[in-house]
Amino acid sequence: MEAPGRRDLLRKLKALGQEELEGFKDKLSEVLLELGAEPIPKTPADPAALTDLLLRHCRGDSKAVLKVLEDVEARLQKVSPTASSHPQQDRKPSTCSKAGDSGPKSQFTHSGDEIPPGEGGTLASAIAFMKRHLSFTGSKAEATGKQSRKEDPTGDNWGTDKCKLCRREEDPSEEINPEIIRGPDENQETYRVHLPGAGSFRCSETELGLEVRAAVTVQYQYGFWDQHLSVWSTPKWMIAGPLFSIQAEPAGAVAAIHLPHFLCLRGADTSRLQVAHFIEEGMTLEKPKQVRPFHAVLENPSFSLYGVVWGNRSKPPILIHSIVLLYWALKMAKTTLHLYIIPNDHSRFKAVDDYEKQCPSKLVSTSLQTHKPLTFDSRYVVSSQANIEVTPKELEFCNIQAECLQSYMEIYTKDIQGGLKFSLVEKINKEPIWEAHVRPEDATLSVSSAQTQTDEHFVSQH
Repeated sequence: MEAPGRRDLLRKLKALGQEELEGFKDKLSEVLLELGAEPIPKTPADPAALTDLLLRHCRGDSKAVLKVLEDVEARLQKVSPTASSHPQQDRKPSTCSKAGDSGPKSQFTHSGDEIPPGEGGTLASAIAFMKRHLSFTGSKAEATGKQSRKEDPTGDNWGTDKCKLCRREEDPSEEINPEIIRGPDENQETYRVHLPGAGSFRCSETELGLEVRAAVTVQYQYGFWDQHLSVWSTPKWMIAGPLFSIQAEPAGAVAAIHLPHFLCLRGADTSRLQVAHFIEEGMTLEKPKQVRPFHAVLENPSFSLYGVVWGNRSKPPILIHSIVLLYWALKMAKTTLHLYIIPNDHSRFKAVDDYEKQCPSKLVSTSLQTHKPLTFDSRYVVSSQANIEVTPKELEFCNIQAECLQSYMEIYTKDIQGGLKFSLVEKINKEPIWEAHVRPEDATLSVSSAQTQTDEHFVSQH
């Protein structure tokens, strides 16, 4: 199981001062050394690096992470008796369900940008918060048996920290974990939430935001752009986010929807962003009430199919929030990796993940976000000192819709015992846009384990 709550762990470490962060790093290093890990490099403490190190060492197991945090806390208490957990009573997320509904209840938690009262940027309170958060998300994951996107170690890349150029979306939205209803083919998923009353909510699985006036049940799923584009497709417009099919009961209870997009709008003319609305009579373009760094806000929606598009009327081309996905093909010879470059669009991430699971493949725990936003049609090559084979030699960053097969590079090496370091480099200017260090423990799975995963997939399909 992957580690829950990466975004919340990272957020709390970012809130610390540098001195307290160095203290956390020192005690974490002591604990991990006793557990057989390598020493943490003697470089300035970095919140993201420490978060990833902790999750990687614990193999994403929330109980293991919790145990390490408890050991760190105990060592801090020996140094300073006042460094204890905050005595405030645990804040528990509320649960709600529509009356008479027998299905799973939606879970409501804080958005990740709020810091509850009494939990400021101190090391003791940070550890206290992380322990409580892990206790909740760990028990919830065990109860459901399914990993949500918020519980994924890559969750921070789907949250508000998507781009160094764009400001964060600061709002009081509650993050909501929807009920997931699978279709007959096990691929198409429908999401359903029962909202208890007026408020602002955001789906943890899709990044879809909802502002509601009263209690409402909302059901939504990803649509297929290629089924609707043929009647109006033109070089003047570019798809800029997932397409949603949305229904609400009662419809009038929804005041606004926040549609996710993957555009980097720093310095861009936001009037070129529109919302495509597909109805039986055809397609219309609607002007959003507000354009935010990662969402377009549309008020009083009439519901059906909605998605964000961008007007390609002039140059330079718009920048794209982008991620790199790296998978290890379990049944291929030696170590074979599949590398994808896609827009930061969860519908495409999900499509790639669904495809790779059928191979079967395993997502390698690396940083997803590229160093900077990219532009479509740019080309990238892999650079490494190691003896690797890369096919094809270069990969073009394309706007390929989620319903289509995404292009990828295959990276092959015979020996990974010493680890494999490589980077993704722009073909023209040779600038690195992403790096990875794959360690043997990241890409080691026995043939029997791979066969077990294959057998499980076979059973689920039959």
